[in-house]
Amino acid sequence: MSTNAMVRQHLLLIALAGSKNGRSAEDLHGELEKILAEEVSLRTIYRDIDDLSRAFPVTEEQRGQKTYYMMLDNFKLEGINCSFDELMAVIFINRLLESLGRDTIIDAGIKLTQRLISGLPQPQRMYLQDIYQNFRVEFPGGEARGAQIIQVFADAIRLQKAVKIHYKSFASGESSQRIIHPYTIYFRQQYYIVAWCTSRNSIREFRLDRIQEAEMLGINFEQDPSFDYEEYSKRCWVALKGEEDCRVVLRFTPEYSPFIKEYMGNKADHLEDLPDGGLEFHKTVSMLDEIFAWILSMGPQVEVLAPEELKAMVADSIRKQAENLGLL
Repeated sequence: MSTNAMVRQHLLLIALAGSKNGRSAEDLHGELEKILAEEVSLRTIYRDIDDLSRAFPVTEEQRGQKTYYMMLDNFKLEGINCSFDELMAVIFINRLLESLGRDTIIDAGIKLTQRLISGLPQPQRMYLQDIYQNFRVEFPGGEARGAQIIQVFADAIRLQKAVKIHYKSFASGESSQRIIHPYTIYFRQQYYIVAWCTSRNSIREFRLDRIQEAEMLGINFEQDPSFDYEEYSKRCWVALKGEEDCRVVLRFTPEYSPFIKEYMGNKADHLEDLPDGGLEFHKTVSMLDEIFAWILSMGPQVEVLAPEELKAMVADSIRKQAENLGLL
């Protein structure tokens, strides 16, 4: 499998950014061939460095008979004129990042937005600082893993390389070794890796903070061409994803219907107004567990019309609760 220029140049940027003393083209050539497990000519490396230097702060230094390449310490953002909406977006991004928890990527993003704000003229800076004090984004995150392990998966996805992981199961608390083919990374309060698991022979999700070790292997894989992340995630209620299609139909009371439309309408595949003012809520999910818990929280304001399995789950839960309260 031949690696395209974008992948090569991405790896070169990582190598240059991670070296304070610079790297020679020969060093980069040897490292790239080892990572890619394929032949790359030295001439190609020189051409890639030349391409990168047009868009990134790549500089060179002659030492004896060799030329060393390195990244300048800073990128410069000068002469940026922002509209009011764009300035508000900076505040929004800053507050959003603050709410996501702590890791090196989030911390770097917070510092970047703070630097953008500090570079504004004083009146604008003071104005935004006042807004900042009274603006919040509530999107709770948690303690996440650092950039290093995320980079392993980012590189593996670009190169289509298998990754060996040691993963701690939530259910059993035990660790297991698996070989996975990572497809994508997403963030929903935590980082998750969506991957083909060779042990389970199916798509699985791996929460990053449960991955104890990760090593990119020299094994290529081809992503399943039928996999579409947008379609895959569409059938998710909160976070859990399965492989079934469970068509859920709920009927809400007229009193509760406006609330559902206002706050949960975007979760539905289809909403249907009923003559009495009630509401039918249609949603296809791949697992019933999460929507089941949400339905229970709605109490008598909701009735499950389908599927029968979900109706039985709700009835069984209500019966057990009544028994616990001594009502039966």
